[in-house]
Amino acid sequence: MTENFDAIYNMLWDTSYNAVSQGDIEIDDLIAHPEADKRRGLTLIFRPTDAVKQSILTFLNELRRIEPDQYYYPETSLHFTVLSLFTATVEHQREYDRIQAYQTAVDSAVRGISPFLFQVKGLTVSKSAVILCGYPLPDNLNILRNALRKNLITSGLAQGLDRRYILTAAHTTIMRFSRPLSNPTGLAEFLLENKQKAFGEFQVDGLDLVKNDWYMAQHNTTVVCRYRLNPKAI
Repeated sequence: MTENFDAIYNMLWDTSYNAVSQGDIEIDDLIAHPEADKRRGLTLIFRPTDAVKQSILTFLNELRRIEPDQYYYPETSLHFTVLSLFTATVEHQREYDRIQAYQTAVDSAVRGISPFLFQVKGLTVSKSAVILCGYPLPDNLNILRNALRKNLITSGLAQGLDRRYILTAAHTTIMRFSRPLSNPTGLAEFLLENKQKAFGEFQVDGLDLVKNDWYMAQHNTTVVCRYRLNPKAI
């Protein structure tokens, strides 16, 4: 299972690292104008513990010294995505009108999932972001995703599902490129030095179903329902 996750993270690195090291990045223009971003979604997430958050924030402070003008996720936005029930879009109200049906699909899927250990170790990069790598032990995460996808399809709620890509990894975005790089060489060296950095591990025993914007900003994130994973589940 770990090998499958590594393959995804290494693919991202191999296809993006050289480009980033040369300043060839994709800038997110909406980050600088959050008032103009009307995209909203519905997402099942879990959050890291305070200790892991602090490890991530310490790393972000080091990263910020190299590239101070990029967008860094604040503590309140740090999260790992189980599944976007529908990808954030400006045409979200029709889906929000069916939120009870979405919640029912989640209720049924979560019921059969037990708590699991989650390790945050290493980083990767895309042309738009810096990403931390996660590893669920065992892979209850993808068991839950598959059950939830099945429920959404059965309920006729799959039209916004996996619109960007099929989510199978367990990464979290911690920085997005919002401006041209001022020090691409320094950034590339720093990322390479920390490619295997350990950020800690924690037990995942609860999940949040949230309404959210693209960046999981606190002021645009509303908890619809909180779940506790079932210790007696197989």
